[in-house]
Amino acid sequence: MGGLTVNVKQGWLRGTRENSSVGGSYISFKGIPFAAPPVGNLRFADPKPPLPWTGVRDASKYGPKCAQFNLMKGKIDGEEDCLYLNVATTSLQGSRPVMVWIHGGAFICGDGTSDMYSPDYLIKTDIVFVSIQYRLGVFGFLQLDHEEVTGNAGLKDQVAALKWVKENISQFGGDPNNITIFGESAGSVSVNCHLVSPLSKGLFHKAIMQSGAILNPWVTTPPKIETAYRFAALLGKETTDPNEIVEHLRTIPALQLIQTELQVPTPEDRMRFLFPFRPCIDDKSPQPFLPKHPRELAANGIDVPVIIGYNSHEGLFFLMGLVDQTFEVLNKNFEVAVTEDLIVENPSKISEVASEIRKFYFKDKEISRETMEDYVQCYGDLYFVNGILKTVEHQQKKSKTPTYLYKFAYENPRSMGKLVMKVPLKGAAHADELQFLFRGKLYDDLLKIEPNSFDQKLSDAMVKMWTDFAKTGNPTPQTNELIPVKWAPVTRTTKNYLDIGTELSAGANPDEEVSKLFNRISDIVKSQ
Repeated sequence: MGGLTVNVKQGWLRGTRENSSVGGSYISFKGIPFAAPPVGNLRFADPKPPLPWTGVRDASKYGPKCAQFNLMKGKIDGEEDCLYLNVATTSLQGSRPVMVWIHGGAFICGDGTSDMYSPDYLIKTDIVFVSIQYRLGVFGFLQLDHEEVTGNAGLKDQVAALKWVKENISQFGGDPNNITIFGESAGSVSVNCHLVSPLSKGLFHKAIMQSGAILNPWVTTPPKIETAYRFAALLGKETTDPNEIVEHLRTIPALQLIQTELQVPTPEDRMRFLFPFRPCIDDKSPQPFLPKHPRELAANGIDVPVIIGYNSHEGLFFLMGLVDQTFEVLNKNFEVAVTEDLIVENPSKISEVASEIRKFYFKDKEISRETMEDYVQCYGDLYFVNGILKTVEHQQKKSKTPTYLYKFAYENPRSMGKLVMKVPLKGAAHADELQFLFRGKLYDDLLKIEPNSFDQKLSDAMVKMWTDFAKTGNPTPQTNELIPVKWAPVTRTTKNYLDIGTELSAGANPDEEVSKLFNRISDIVKSQ
């Protein structure tokens, strides 16, 4: 066939050559199906193998995004037939390290396209880059506690994509024995899920988790079966029979399901950032992805080298759409701020836990626009930092493989949080590190990195550390002018970490006071 064609298990593909924004070019294959279209009777089902094709399939355009409420655009878009992945490579020859990106978006939105994740920066380091898509919201995470719909279809989509990569990536110049999975936010939680799931064993060799862990409360709080019943009732089917519910929901147009999903969360769910359909224990499945509670699985530790980290002001994310009424509710009843994971062993301790948290973050001040910075730290720690540091602590006790911890603290006036989410306060917001690893074409004019700027240098350093880790399992195999410090893994006694700010600096035990707070809370909950 010659040229830019490859032969994968399902048939021939023709790619295109793309110019990179940082000079040079790479070969791109887009919209490759890794599973059968999950439509009709396959809606909500575990993914089925991709169908073969005849002739040469054009791989020059992205497949459709998965059906979703697009948070950035504030509208419903996408399609149900969306299980496609994309490969970028500098050459079809050789055997190079592979990096598989899993996008974030709270398991309800996002995609694997260059709108946000163009691989220009990473690809120049001679890795093979793969981005994948997976079913979102009700399509990926409906769970009826019954073998008909066991939940986690979206995470099983990711497993199907990883299997496809393992089987086919050598055709694109990738090494099937050196695969790193990485992701941010819900993508990072997904990575953590693969690290503990029996279904993902052996499909990858290293992992990078950016701002998300399976121990975060928006993952560990189990979805209630009543939510699915309420959802079905809103669509005209009042029953608790799983077969009837599934049969009915398969007759409803895809985008109507998304529209209805927006009506399901209760005011309490909204306060706690709990979306109706999310990862769950799927032990009714003949092949469970999460056979036990995430807390149990996480306690076993991770058995591949891992980078894990968070941003200094994750809680800035919670200022999007914040209304004064939230402050009123918190002032009257701070117990609504206590996440379920903190008190699950002893819910009667909720008021003691609430006063401990309130005292730590707000002292004796009112919660208001004046104390917004305290609100940011409180919510960032509750929803992100605590679960991430707990994951690292499990690693300190259990792990035989290195764990590298980072804290991204670069305060950038031209950041995702400031310009796209319009967050008014200082600090590195949730997702602010992404623009240093990826070129996002959707926001290119806003977030563009100027040549020879500090941002350019930081981007070069992060790209080098991330890809060196993918190549060798060590993010700083050597130090130089660009990366002047050695990034040491955590030890049994010390959480060594890399502070990524206006300079790279090595430190120990970040946010120790926060860890101590959550340890105190744990003691309160265990006390009689």
